[in-house]
This record gives sequence, structure tokens and C-alpha cells, in this order.
Amino acid sequence: MIFQTLDDKTECVGIYTDNKLIFDADKFPENLSSTWKYSPYLRNMDIEYISLYLEGGTLEDNIPEFLKDDWSDVAKNIQAFKRSLSLARVDTNENCFFDLVPQRFLIEFCEVKNRICEHILKTKPKPKRYGFYRGVAMMLEDLSHRKVNLDMRAVSSYKSVKKLANIANTIIESEKYVKYNQFGTKTGRLTTKKGSFPILTMSKSMRTAVKPTNDYFLELDFNGAEVRTLLGLLGKEQPTGDVHNFHIDEIFSNINDRSAAKVAFFAWLYGSRTAVVKEDVQKLEKFYEKDSLLEKHWIGNTVTTPFGKQINDTSRHHALNYLVQSTAAELTLKQALKLDYLLRTRGHGSQIAFLIHDAVVIDMKNEDEHLIKSLLALMASTNFGQFEVNLSKGKTLGSMEQVTIG
Repeated sequence: MIFQTLDDKTECVGIYTDNKLIFDADKFPENLSSTWKYSPYLRNMDIEYISLYLEGGTLEDNIPEFLKDDWSDVAKNIQAFKRSLSLARVDTNENCFFDLVPQRFLIEFCEVKNRICEHILKTKPKPKRYGFYRGVAMMLEDLSHRKVNLDMRAVSSYKSVKKLANIANTIIESEKYVKYNQFGTKTGRLTTKKGSFPILTMSKSMRTAVKPTNDYFLELDFNGAEVRTLLGLLGKEQPTGDVHNFHIDEIFSNINDRSAAKVAFFAWLYGSRTAVVKEDVQKLEKFYEKDSLLEKHWIGNTVTTPFGKQINDTSRHHALNYLVQSTAAELTLKQALKLDYLLRTRGHGSQIAFLIHDAVVIDMKNEDEHLIKSLLALMASTNFGQFEVNLSKGKTLGSMEQVTIG
């Protein structure tokens, strides 16, 4: 049975199905099968999420002709209510949407949306990667309801710094929730939605304004994520220690600084002919067989990752970049799903706060300190072998210091 959720907040339980609005989870019909998108109160139910069938496409682009007028009418009504709530400065993050809108409009809107969802189910095949999409969508939606604990006085102080004024104003005006778009880029790297808290673009110097809700932040991030992903794609053993120091020891003949080694390696990897001396180019080409990877993963201008993601219309110039970036991004999400499951099933309130590129930031409770070794082990165990993981902790996001555990 197809249904629609009336709000996506955990405490705002409500659905529409079979011409009825139901606000008690205990009274949900047992045969609920599919809805447009996930809401946290559906976590333990076996539901299909139809938005994921479109792999980033929109509902509006998939409305059948015979429903376009109906959708236009009901969507206009709902948008009018949203505008009026905005003008009245009603915080929809603190109120259940269905308490603010007449029920007859909700029923009309949801009935048309149900019919559109039926059409999509009949006309769109289920993506091969649906299981992965579903897990990530659920995790990201849960994250989007965790309010960012922000020191607004600290943020306001940055308005007087010329280089930081614009981002400070953006942060002040944004919602204090991080809402990710899992389909925002070709490679699968996450972006944040417009108006959401800009965690991915926030200056590192401003991160001290972001504080944990619990006791402290714990960050786990891969050491040299893209390099290690490349090694994994090639089937090579992962080096212990820092990958860029590994290059200094094994590859480069005239570079002794880690930062310089990192810049030189990526410049060579993505096409520069002058980043390193000729002797080192030969060593790099022998060790990192770029052409063999392209032969395997770039066919007919389409990049296909080991995880089955396809990136179409890709030139040779971009193919390797897309392959490595996409695989690394998905690998991070896979690890985050493991950490999220551990925290939900064994934790006492610790939870993922942010995903920042190849790092997972956890809002930790002191009671969950015993889980750190397990979290570290899960993060390090990847499809491509054991990755080195950097572990940091701090009382703000900007005061993280690297730590080791015995």
C-alpha cells in the first residue's frame, strides 16, 4: 500500500493512506509498502522509497500528463501555506507541519502524490544500487534533524573579518541543520542543500563556533583517502603509516617535505607533466598503472566504479579523477553506515554529527568511550584492505587534536 508522510521529524508522526490521515504509529496499516521518501519514524519498517528510483531526478519531472494539472493545483496550495508560515516567522523545524495546515489540503495533496508515486513505480525500474541509496538516504535524513550547536556570538565576531564576513552571514542566515544531497554531484560526493548549514564549505578557522551537543567531538578520517583508494583499485597492499611519507621513501628522489610530496603526487596523477622529475615519473607510472585502470573502468566514455556507479559522458582527461573520487566518496559513506549502525545499536546517545568529505565526525558521550576502538576498527576495515585512520577529538570542531588509543 502506497502512503505519504506528513512530516519528516521524529516526533511528528503522521501519514496519509487510503483516504485517511493517521497520527499514531501503532495504528499504521500492516501492509504499508512504499512512499516518496524516508522519515525517521519509518526506520524499522520495510518500506520502498520511490524518490530513490529517480537517482537524483525530481518528482516534477516524472509527473504523467494526466496528473500535471492536479499536481499544479495542490502544490500551489501547499506552497502558499509554506509562504504564509515563513512570513509569520513560524519555525517549521519546531512545529509539526500537519498541525499548521488544514487537513483537507493535506489529503488532496497526498492523494495526488500517491498517484504520481504509483506511476513512477510502474514506469521506472528499481536501480541496481537501490540498497546502497536507501541506507545512505536514511542515514542522511537522520543527520538532518540534529540541530547544530552553534556559538552565535563567535560567528558574529567573524563579520568584522573581511575574508570571513560573507560566510559568517551565510551561517547566521542558514538553518541550523545540515541537509545533505546524496545526488548533488556526478561523482557521488555529498553537497549540502540550499539554505542548509554550510558545513562542507565552512572555513576551518570558524569551526571553533561549532560545539557538540554531548561531551565532545570525535573525528575519524582516512589517511590519504584518494591515494589509498587508488592503491585498492590496483589491488596493491596498503602501506602502513602516512601515504605521502611512503612516496617520499619509495618514489620521490628530490622531495622531502610531506606537503610538497602530496601536491606533486596529485599533480602527476591528474595529468601534469612537470610536477615531478623524469626519473620519478617513470617510478610513478610503473607503480601506479593508470592506463590499466582506465582500460578496466572507462569504456565508451563511461566510468564504472567497482561499486557499480556509472558516470557517463566522461572524457579521458577526467576519467581517472572521477573514478578515484567517486570510489573514495562511496567508500567513506559505506564506512559511515557501519559507524552509524554501531552507534544506534550499542551506543547511549552518541551519534554522527557531520560527514565532511572523507571524515566522519561523531558527537560523543563519555558513556560511549568504550566504543572508540570498535569505531576505529570499523572505519579502517574497507573493501580495499586496512586503511590508516586518523583519530581526533575536541570540545569544538575547530579545536580537534589527533589522539591515539592503546
